[in-house]
Amino acid sequence: MTFLRNCKFDTKLLVMLILSSLFGFVLLYSADHHSIALPSKQAIKGSIAIIFFAVLSKVNDRTIRELSIPVFLISLLGLVLVLCIGYMTKGAQRWLNLGLFRFEPSEIIKITMPLALAAQIHNTGIPVKGMNLLKLIVMILVPFLLILKQPDLGTSLIILFLGSIILFLGGLDRKVILLTFFALIASGPVLWKNLHPYQQQRIMTLLSDNADVRHHGYHVHQSKIAIGSGGLSGSGLGNGRQVQLGYIPEHRTDFIFTLMSEELGFIGNMLWIILVLSIGFRCIYLGYKQSSCYNKLSCIILGCNFMMSAWINMSMVSGILPVVGIPLPLISYGGTNFAVTLIGFALVLKLGHIDPKRQHRW
Repeated sequence: MTFLRNCKFDTKLLVMLILSSLFGFVLLYSADHHSIALPSKQAIKGSIAIIFFAVLSKVNDRTIRELSIPVFLISLLGLVLVLCIGYMTKGAQRWLNLGLFRFEPSEIIKITMPLALAAQIHNTGIPVKGMNLLKLIVMILVPFLLILKQPDLGTSLIILFLGSIILFLGGLDRKVILLTFFALIASGPVLWKNLHPYQQQRIMTLLSDNADVRHHGYHVHQSKIAIGSGGLSGSGLGNGRQVQLGYIPEHRTDFIFTLMSEELGFIGNMLWIILVLSIGFRCIYLGYKQSSCYNKLSCIILGCNFMMSAWINMSMVSGILPVVGIPLPLISYGGTNFAVTLIGFALVLKLGHIDPKRQHRW
């Protein structure tokens, strides 16, 4: 294709992304009882990222940087619309229904907010302080509060964590970081009271030694059984008893790591974890090599976003963290998450090109 010949990008990262996506299609094929329906739908939705990458190949880095803040403001409008006219399902109002399709603006904000923060820091310089720091904090807290209102605790915490990483990379004073950390600890009781009852119950279930495995602790209990039964090499695709017999709810989406564990075992899990770390650290490496502050911050934070989302998902289905509804990136079935994840990597491929003449160490 012409745009691929004209656009220089990191082939190592591209190969790892293709392998991860194919890995996800195979798991969806098994999750849907050896049907190609889910992998086909996932691939069609993911093709949006290919179109996006084709457009990016015609745009220079400066244009992308200049559009970052306006696009972020548009995505914020999407979060406001969700609270006003959003589509509600399973007790959460997170989706916008546009007739032909529906999507989660909160997934989009995980890309647009870091890019906007990177653009703001690029424009004002490092270290971040004064009024610039205040602007950055507002840009983080507004989407955090809007997503928390939906409610979506998992995504809101990811937004807060991504914003914190950006501020840290932007040279935020260590004293401010420590004061913020202790302030969060001190405000723990207030934060607890403002959680929804079901969110409090999930945390209590995680901490309790006598969790109700037939009610509140059912998901995680069954997930642990499936993970443990996978052993070294698993039971084989389509042969996982816990998953295929319906004991694991949401095994195509949030709990697909359980299917991976039961049917591919420890070996399959390790292959996936190696892919996650390789992709994430490759993004960080590409960012480290950039001369532009915007390119540097964007690549690093998008790589961190991928690794963090994968770690949270695998931890919650393993009983290490409370269940917060974070999909496994590139694996879980879900058009918005899959497409947005690939769009994020399309940006890394565009902004993370290594030019030997312009490499810069931070």
